[in-house]
Amino acid sequence: MSSPARDAQKETTCEYSGISSDSRSLLFRLLLPATGAVAVALLEISTSGIINILQSAGSLPSVLHKTASGKIILAAERERTDEALFSCPSLEGWSLFGLPVSATPLGGKAGWFLVALCQSGKSFSPSATDAMEDVARQLKNEAARALGRSALPDREESLRVLHQFIEKTGTLSRRAVFSLIHLNLDHLSLINDRYGWDTADLILAEMIRRLRSVLPEGCFLSSIGGGHFMVLTPPGTTAVTTRSLVNAILQISSTPVSLDMGAVPFSISAGWSVYPQDANDANQLILAARAALTEANRTGGGHERRANAELTNNYALTANLEQDLLKAVEDDALFLKWMPIVDTVSQKIVGHEALLRWTRPGHGEVAPNLFIRYAEEVGMIEALDSWSLRSACMAALRWQTPLRVCVNVSPAWLVNERLSGLVDRVLGETGLAPGRLQIELSECRPFGPSDIAFRELSRVRALGVRLAIDDFGAGYSSLERLRIYPLDQIKLDRAFVQYLGEDMRADEIMHAILSLARSLNITCCAKGVETEHQMALLDANGCEEVQGYLLGAPVRDSHVPHLAQA
Repeated sequence: MSSPARDAQKETTCEYSGISSDSRSLLFRLLLPATGAVAVALLEISTSGIINILQSAGSLPSVLHKTASGKIILAAERERTDEALFSCPSLEGWSLFGLPVSATPLGGKAGWFLVALCQSGKSFSPSATDAMEDVARQLKNEAARALGRSALPDREESLRVLHQFIEKTGTLSRRAVFSLIHLNLDHLSLINDRYGWDTADLILAEMIRRLRSVLPEGCFLSSIGGGHFMVLTPPGTTAVTTRSLVNAILQISSTPVSLDMGAVPFSISAGWSVYPQDANDANQLILAARAALTEANRTGGGHERRANAELTNNYALTANLEQDLLKAVEDDALFLKWMPIVDTVSQKIVGHEALLRWTRPGHGEVAPNLFIRYAEEVGMIEALDSWSLRSACMAALRWQTPLRVCVNVSPAWLVNERLSGLVDRVLGETGLAPGRLQIELSECRPFGPSDIAFRELSRVRALGVRLAIDDFGAGYSSLERLRIYPLDQIKLDRAFVQYLGEDMRADEIMHAILSLARSLNITCCAKGVETEHQMALLDANGCEEVQGYLLGAPVRDSHVPHLAQA
């Protein structure tokens, strides 16, 4: 009996073969001095601008991780005339030139581009063009050979078969379902960098071989690029059966791949959706599975998630989020809400925490953890933090009483050592007294190398600005950070506060933290205080400051009279 899956996959074979990783890595390393570039890379860029870094040498700038950069590179390549190379003279402080290795992306397929980058204002070496063309020629020869060894069905074929599955499901006598499973090989870029392309190809080949060994008859398997794969289960496959299949797929990575260099471990993540329960058309089914996979990757990878309405809606919200966020910064469409901070002894307001908020046109107010996390992932967080810090300081100048203003800043600033420069500029522009400003860094985010973070935090502290660790106890390395960094305050995460008086262990942890802070001469502020009992316990144990809905909800207008009281 014929099926769409069998008909499609009879026409293809799975043959992966890579050239020597040493020779390819050497080519890229030699390109650095030959071009005078800071970094060289082979990029896979989709029609939507999504960049996948296939091979690189040197220090890649964060701009290469942005979808907007992919679109700029595609546009520059399309504008080429007779010259082989294209260039982007200004790409957020970087100059880039390159040339295509495979065809420009058409029909949803990704194109490959060899690029070299240096900081704007610097020049590439005279031999850069010849060196790039020589390496590109070798890469094109590889691509041509790989094209002759057709692998799995691609995105276009996957979409065609998916529509066939939907049509077939609708013709069955009883209401049947099937599932779309989106898989990816975790940390493919890291595998490429550490072991080289040929090793990555061998791992992918072994992964596909193992996949085929566990997939039941009638399943459709395709490659959708960048170490990502799609599996369609036969119509009639229930969600329970699909979950069992997904678990079997994840188990194929339990044994490392045996290679000449030794055993190389790998892991797989999976996101899956069921038709028609999770989506009733092809595009939405793909979107739902992708949203589930994104969540699996975000929580560490190596496991599976099934799609649900919340995951899919949150993922859909990120569509064009970068462009909307950029426009919000440019149009001054962001705003602040203010949470009062109260002294436990005097019961008076001693400061306000500035909470960044955004109402996205057509979507309403976006959850801050969603758009802030996205901004960190795509490299936009510095633009948001700059706006937030400058706006908060300007607002604080208008308060009748010179209270403290607390501003959340991403620790992502620390590794580039740019936070002290920003704080210094904002204080100079606004005229705010440094002692009134408190910079708060969430413990839930990595601080980067401890020596670099220490230097930068020390520079900020030298300006006279206070420093605080936010969400204390909800992240990691808490005690180490208390030992290393020059802190003035820790802000207890609401996860501790909500169980005070109800959980003896929560009470003991809170008491221990407050005792530790006193011994280090660091003050404490408890977040999320909602009951008088919590307030009394914190006061009795010496917590200097509190904030939460018991003391005042966040408000948008910083001129409300009760916010300006001493």
